[in-house]
Amino acid sequence: MTLFLTKSRFSRGVRCPQKLVYEGGSANYVDQNDNNTMLQGLAEGGHQIGALAQTLFKQADGEYAHEISAREQDVQIDDTRQALESETVTLFEPTIVHDRFLVRVDVLRKRGNRVDLIEVKSKSFNPGSTDPKKNPTQPTRSGGIHNDWLPYIRDIAFQYWVITQAYPGWEVRCQLMVPNRATAARENGLHQCFPVRLDEAPTGSGIFRARVDAPARLEQERLGESFLQCIPVDDQVRQVLAQELEVPGQLGQFHVIAHRLADLRENPVAIEPAPIGVHCKECEFYTPTPTPEARSGFHECWADRLGVDSGYQREDTIFGLFWPSSNGPASLKSLLNEGVAWLSDIDPDLLAAPDSLNSALDRKDRQRMQVTATWPGGGEYYFNRQAFSQVFAQTIEKTGWPVYFLDFEAARSAMPFRAGERSNDVRIFQFSIHRLDEDGQLSHVSEFIDLSTDVDVNVVMLRQLKQALGSTGTVMRWSDYENTVLNEARAILLASHHPPEDRDDLVEFIETLTEEKQDGRLLRRGERNMVDQAKWAAKFYFHPVTRGSSSIKVVLPAVMSSSEHLRELYSQPIYGTDMMPSKNFSGKTWWIPKPGKPDEPKDPYALLASTDGGGTGAVDTDRHYERFESIAEGGSAMMAYIRSQSGGMDPEEKAAMERSLLRYCELDTLAMAMIMQAW
Repeated sequence: MTLFLTKSRFSRGVRCPQKLVYEGGSANYVDQNDNNTMLQGLAEGGHQIGALAQTLFKQADGEYAHEISAREQDVQIDDTRQALESETVTLFEPTIVHDRFLVRVDVLRKRGNRVDLIEVKSKSFNPGSTDPKKNPTQPTRSGGIHNDWLPYIRDIAFQYWVITQAYPGWEVRCQLMVPNRATAARENGLHQCFPVRLDEAPTGSGIFRARVDAPARLEQERLGESFLQCIPVDDQVRQVLAQELEVPGQLGQFHVIAHRLADLRENPVAIEPAPIGVHCKECEFYTPTPTPEARSGFHECWADRLGVDSGYQREDTIFGLFWPSSNGPASLKSLLNEGVAWLSDIDPDLLAAPDSLNSALDRKDRQRMQVTATWPGGGEYYFNRQAFSQVFAQTIEKTGWPVYFLDFEAARSAMPFRAGERSNDVRIFQFSIHRLDEDGQLSHVSEFIDLSTDVDVNVVMLRQLKQALGSTGTVMRWSDYENTVLNEARAILLASHHPPEDRDDLVEFIETLTEEKQDGRLLRRGERNMVDQAKWAAKFYFHPVTRGSSSIKVVLPAVMSSSEHLRELYSQPIYGTDMMPSKNFSGKTWWIPKPGKPDEPKDPYALLASTDGGGTGAVDTDRHYERFESIAEGGSAMMAYIRSQSGGMDPEEKAAMERSLLRYCELDTLAMAMIMQAW
């Protein structure tokens, strides 16, 4: 059987040729993307966008449109060849081969020898924008293609190259079919038309595949009139094919690199020396503790450079440096060129950080502390209590007690949820609020979640949030996320052709809590503008285990490990009692020592998978949710919401997911409160 170089393997090989050696699973290499790619597509609505494209072409082309649905590759190839003998045909997933190359095309529309090659993606574009990041037809200042779009154009270029080799008599036009942010959906309930189902393949493997069946017709969406639109990219494809293609360790014409990758596909012998570089920072063939049954491609590539083949994590190398410079002597590329490999070997003077810390830590301060493992006062961690106390007092003087800790879960989908909505419009479907009173009393006072399909969830949420926060008190957020999505909800309200009666009140409420900037300039700031607690963490707190990050997922375990106050408070089952009310937990203990490490607590987020004795949910419920935790923060919650909107969940599954989301979101605001209690 021929080992073809497919378009997905071509894309992977362009990122790093060595990956073609590690892929496939036969040699027991860990691939962190086994579920990630599917889940990311699910969270963004990509699977549904692909099915929508098929429906639009089915409606337009009728009996000429059909899918190449065989599972066996040789049958796919034969079926495609036979179908392409027709003068007029529209094919979904046709399989075309030339020599050692194979492509499965999203949509191929043939009219005689004129053929449209259509690649369907969920990334939205704005046709009126001159920003090349937002519009793939706009060149960068250097005349190139923006990096956000370049992988897609290369993908189409590879398909074009293979197809024109296989059918040299064809006139092939290349198109990218993507959602138009400027066009609203006409169809109501699009997600229910394209329910998402997850199949485990094989059963028990833990690896899932998303399946979305495309309906034959829709009531309102039509090809050429839908928000999902085709963009001609012939010029961009020709540009890619004409330029030299640089991949790690190699540089050559497009077709030369393609043949080299095909050679590697046929004979997957590791490249010596390995093409290591900055690209290794994101390599998916990595596990921190490799074994013969779970091999780490990263460790094997770096064995010669580091002198060891295990016993360290990727973050122990220079890839663990917090927020590295993009250029200059302290950039990762420059450090590698100078032979620096370990984080501990970085010369602090290269970081250009001052010898003494600023009163508010900046990026360079945090880098120096990370590299040198030293800070004023010594001890386990650094905390500028004086500066923190001053800014906290100023905040309370301005907005007063109580202190509210607010966290949102929101979703965007390439597929609009309702008629009149646009691709990737935000939907804030969940919040959690903890309240800390001046006397130290902490309570989980309010929460909201709405997974129903027939409401304007932003409006429902804002009404409840307005009631929950009242008109006084300090509102804390962690990072800019809550500010961003509230401003987007405000913009949607102001642009609505059918606004709710209380739109002005809701817009005014949002404006009291948020600030808005443009090109670095402050446009407005509400009198009760939310305070970013993550900025306080970045300015005043550093613990070496956080590796410089201010993500709440790493700050919370660090603070818990060093705070006697938190240990004393949360090592008892008081959370979810009258002492500390909770809406989703009963008698929960959060400070639980790791086995064999009595002074080191388990990560509270890992404790979500345990029962709490209060009957608030079974282990399986949490495992069901945590199955999708490999996506970046918030992605799993967004995925859950999109599945709930598509109708792909049965009622029991949906209820279990809702219970799990409630506990997860409550822990996010409890984490904020715990950190504040410790400080």
